[in-house]
Parts: sequence; structure tokens; C-alpha cells
Amino acid sequence: MPCDRLARPARSALCALALGVATLVAPLSLASTALADSAETEQAIWVDVIGHAVSNGSKDKPAARRRALADALIAAGMAGGVEMKGHTVMDKGVVVRDLAMMRSAGRVLRYDNRGERWSGNSVEVHLRALVAPLQGPACGHRRNVVLVALAPEIYTSPSAPAWSTQLGAELYNDAIRRVEHTQNVTVKHVMGMGQSPVSPKKITSFDYTALTRGHIHTHPGDTQLSTRFEVDTAMGHAGEKLVLRASLQLTEGTGQRTEYVMENSVRLPGTGPFTSLVDRKRDRLQGKLSKGFPDLLQQVLDMATCSPVAAHVSRSGRTLSVSVGRKHGLSRAALAFTENPASDFEVLEIVKLHNNRATLRPVDPSTPLSVFEGRIVRFVDAGA
Repeated sequence: MPCDRLARPARSALCALALGVATLVAPLSLASTALADSAETEQAIWVDVIGHAVSNGSKDKPAARRRALADALIAAGMAGGVEMKGHTVMDKGVVVRDLAMMRSAGRVLRYDNRGERWSGNSVEVHLRALVAPLQGPACGHRRNVVLVALAPEIYTSPSAPAWSTQLGAELYNDAIRRVEHTQNVTVKHVMGMGQSPVSPKKITSFDYTALTRGHIHTHPGDTQLSTRFEVDTAMGHAGEKLVLRASLQLTEGTGQRTEYVMENSVRLPGTGPFTSLVDRKRDRLQGKLSKGFPDLLQQVLDMATCSPVAAHVSRSGRTLSVSVGRKHGLSRAALAFTENPASDFEVLEIVKLHNNRATLRPVDPSTPLSVFEGRIVRFVDAGA
């Protein structure tokens, strides 16, 4: 039975099971073009799904069609499997709260719209979608990452050899050069030592640090890259060794943080006739310490660009908006999915799209705007 035919309380409970959306929204990633690397689609499968919606009149038909499309996209994502989590609260032996939360385990790489069929006020949208595992290497539509590189944190132990003191700075500079030449990544700012990101709303006219060291105003849609390099010595089975620990952390505008860590070590020669050879082998030692760092950086950037555009919703009167826009890879055809604390899900569409901002409205016009304020939405490119 189509979810739109149910009363709203019943729809919340039943649709959570039928569409796989309960407390968590199913994250989807779509693409309208073929993937270049066929190896990425080895685990992908084609599925046929149908989305349902009910129109409240002739003027509501375009919105009903988009509700049916959203229904079909969620069903396609669920075809890749689900992850289940339970949450039970008990008071004096009595269950007072019992939730079953489902999260899609599949991502929609691309889809073909096979048409729609109307029966009275009800509409069915038929899709054939290519679905891959959520945690797999496949990626469909890539977003544009607007990056702010924070000043690096570099620590070198006093016991480390002199030639290693510049290793952290050299790796950081190499990382910035690579990032600047990465597709779908725009480097907005590279901060110097002592600088820190400042909210656009903060007044810095009387801030001593901002006045003396400078400041960088960030945008809520920016992604921040934090780097930390530690060079230290430690004792191993074969004697003293030099250890490099590199950490890369991405912080999204939603507050989500992802950290990647790498550690390499090389044996240091002791005192004696071989010590003088260290300078000759410095390049080789540096190469062993930094081995894998370019691959780690590429993995970080691939994960960032492959994740969907996400943002917090702001409400001003009768207007809903997000601080992401065309610059971040959004198009007018994108749909925004969010979760509702009442175990429901909602879908919004873009009505105005700017470079750094988008205005949204609920696909279901009966939904109060207050339920969206402050919530995180994730965008799906539905323009295929």
C-alpha cells in the first residue's frame, strides 16, 4: 500500500519499514554518467524499483511526481541491504522505548527513469538503478569540495636527527601542491602559522590575534583540512629507530570529522664509523618514512568528494535555506533527504540555487517548516 495513502502517524511507522528509513536517513549517491573504471562496478547490481505517491490535486502533481521519485530512490538504496541497530530503554523492568533503526547499505550510482503511470490521484515512478555497496570503492556523482587548509601541527623530538626537522614541513607542502591539482577540490585558503579560522559572524576589529596575525573567514559549506606530523625516536628490536606519524583530518561544515593516520619507521645507525653515512642515505630514509603518504592523501580526497553534499537547514520566517550551493556541486534537480526525530523522513527540493546558498521547500507541502530547522540534510542528484 503506498505510504501517502496512510494517515501521518501510521505512515511514519510503516514507511520506516517499507523504505528503510527510521531514525537515520539512507545516504544515497547518484550519477547520470557512466563510470570510467569498470572495476569499481564489479559488486554493483541493477535493480528495478517502483516509487509511489498520491497527489492532492492537479497543482500538486509535479510535487507528487518528485515524492514518488524520492520513494523509488530510497527503495533502490535499500536493495543493496540494510544495517540494523536497536535502541531499548527500560524503567523498573518495563520497556518505555524500543526503536529499530535501519540504514541503507547500498548507494545508487546511476539510474534510468523507465516512466511513470497515473491511476487517479496516485502515481508510480519506475526506475532501473545501479546499486553498489555503501562502503565499496565505487563512486557516482562527485561533489565539489571547497577546502580550507589549516596551519599544520609539527612536532619533532629533540632526540631526532637534525636532517628530520624539516620532514613534516616538506610533507605538508607536498600535500598542498597535490591538493591544488586534484579534480573536484578547490583550495580556498591555506593558513599560515598562528592563523585560525573565524566565523563570518564574528567581529574581529578588536581581536588582538586577528589584528596581529591575520584571520581567515570561513563559510559554513567549507571543508577544513587539519594536518599533524610527529617525528620521534623509539627503541626497537634492532636498535634505535626514527618514527613518523602523520594524521590527516577533514572537518565538514556539518561538524562531521574523519581522521586518517599513517605511521612509518626506519632504523637509525648508532655511533661509530657508519654514522657519517647517514647524510648520504638521508633521501632514502626520508623516502621510507614518507612512503604511503601520497596514497593516504588521495584516499582522503576520494572519500571527501564521493560523499554527498550535506548541510544544516536554517529557517527564517517561511524560508528554509542551506549554506551550500552550485559551488559545492549542487544542481536544481537535487533532492535533500533528512531524518525526523519522530521516526519519519522528509524530502525537500531546491527552489533557488546560488553559488554558496540554496533555498529549499518540502516536497510534501503539509510538513511544518519547524521540523527542518537545524537538521542535517544530504543531497541526492536526481537529474538523471
